[in-house]
Amino acid sequence: MLRILAGIAISFVIFIYFVYNFYFSVNFPFQDDFLLIQFIETVSQGGLGFVGLVKELFRTFNDHKAVIPRFISLVEYSITGTLNFRLYIVLVLLNVTYIFYFLYLQFRKTKLPLYYFLPAPFLFFHPLYHEISGWALNGMQHSYLTAFTVTAIILVSRRSKWAFYVAMLCCFLATFTHGNGVLSFPAIVFYFLCLKDFKKAGLTALFMVICLGIYLAGYESGQAGKLPKDLISFISSLFGFIGSSMSLWSNPVVWSALWGAVIIGFMIFITVKVSAIYFNKPVTVKPGTVELLTLFAFIFITSTVIALFRSWAGSTIASRFQIYACLSTVMFYILLLDYTTIFRKMAVLYTITALSIFYWAYSHYAYTGVVATKRTTYLADVYNWQTNRNMFSVEKTIVRNANFYLLPAYEKGFFKVPQPVATKSQLDSMFIASAAVTDGQQTYLENWQVQRLVREGVEDLTYFFVADNVFPDRKGLLDDRFLVLKDTKTGQIHMMGANAKIAARKEILTKLTYYKKGFNTFIRNDDLPESSYELGIIDVKNNGGKRFYRLGKSLIVTGGKLALR
Repeated sequence: MLRILAGIAISFVIFIYFVYNFYFSVNFPFQDDFLLIQFIETVSQGGLGFVGLVKELFRTFNDHKAVIPRFISLVEYSITGTLNFRLYIVLVLLNVTYIFYFLYLQFRKTKLPLYYFLPAPFLFFHPLYHEISGWALNGMQHSYLTAFTVTAIILVSRRSKWAFYVAMLCCFLATFTHGNGVLSFPAIVFYFLCLKDFKKAGLTALFMVICLGIYLAGYESGQAGKLPKDLISFISSLFGFIGSSMSLWSNPVVWSALWGAVIIGFMIFITVKVSAIYFNKPVTVKPGTVELLTLFAFIFITSTVIALFRSWAGSTIASRFQIYACLSTVMFYILLLDYTTIFRKMAVLYTITALSIFYWAYSHYAYTGVVATKRTTYLADVYNWQTNRNMFSVEKTIVRNANFYLLPAYEKGFFKVPQPVATKSQLDSMFIASAAVTDGQQTYLENWQVQRLVREGVEDLTYFFVADNVFPDRKGLLDDRFLVLKDTKTGQIHMMGANAKIAARKEILTKLTYYKKGFNTFIRNDDLPESSYELGIIDVKNNGGKRFYRLGKSLIVTGGKLALR
């Protein structure tokens, strides 16, 4: 019975992961997703030929040759004539589930009952790495990269000639999915060294050199890579990358580094046990150990490279990397089950399962606000792009620089956005119908002076927040709240995400409400043209129902500064 219940619970967690991420996703591109639109726009012009198409597929973008994501977009464009970014997120979710299946395969080799695996899905399927689960291109790159790597590990573990060469193909595909994919080769070298198979280790190294040579052909450096400023920042980034599952708590850098150090220390201990083969000592390595160590080797090498070239700008704890931290934590747990007896005791299992469920729930509490804000921002930009050909989800310069392919892509129809939550005529009617001010006398404006590290030094930025802590009343968890801004000079109407701040934990538990009253909207100093803007709030229910509130203050934009009047 426990095994059946465990299977149901694991399946349910995976189901929730799919439903959660699909609901909060929007068929709208964000930042690097523009790469796919640019690629298809180039292809749609015709005249490339086979060689030209290959060059476009392998073109470098921000240090990466995203061949596989480009190829997927090309296949979809050939079949449907459009690009569906929500479909790409579904592919990401399938990849993440397949990666988890790899962990399950290694757990199964322990011969333990399924319920011992129950903490694993709670430690893995949650929104900590929302920039993978909810960002099309970034998610495809990291999930396909990892999926190809675990497939290569599965194949080499079969110890056959054909499986080895298919594994090399997987490493090749990983390399041309994301720049870090080339690091899958040294991970496979590590696998063969664990088995003292020097011939295949050498062949893998040879394939890596060939693949790297192809990768560097036409390579263009794009991102700000510099060596670390000091050893402490490098080590804390190295450990923090692997241990950032603990970034949920206060002092995330410290806790992540400590947890990463614990995991790395244990993995070194297991590696030493495996290395006994080199000293003619009895080797007590359990099935699945080398496979898990190989995946961890890939993660550790990736962490080292990222810490080496990114830690100069601060901590490398970032959502787009944290799937590797979740993988490391689950692998740590599986190996603890295999190599210790205390973790097999039922009392310990109950405790770890309870803590894992709490961790899963807390991750959803901490990040659902972030994920929902992205959803409302993209939904607002569906309207903004369709009506005004602008966006607020990315900086103005990014849109301006990309317009040379975004505009023709939209006109040709393959950059196709869904129906907006409201049309301009509806919003105009709401402003007219709500001539009397509803409320909003306590609406206020905050400005933040932010410094962003760039390769050349420090860039000073000014961010603004238009907010209210009282009005309107609380919205539902699945409802969307938007700030509506009407230009008094041109009549143009813009929309921005305006979800309220998250309520206190006690209030969530006692009142079963996730959001506070009011709203909170992020605006850059150059987002809006100089003018005066009438303000309103529109709530869009999950069933499509709408409610509009007209605010009693106007937003004045002059010389890159904002003020409320």
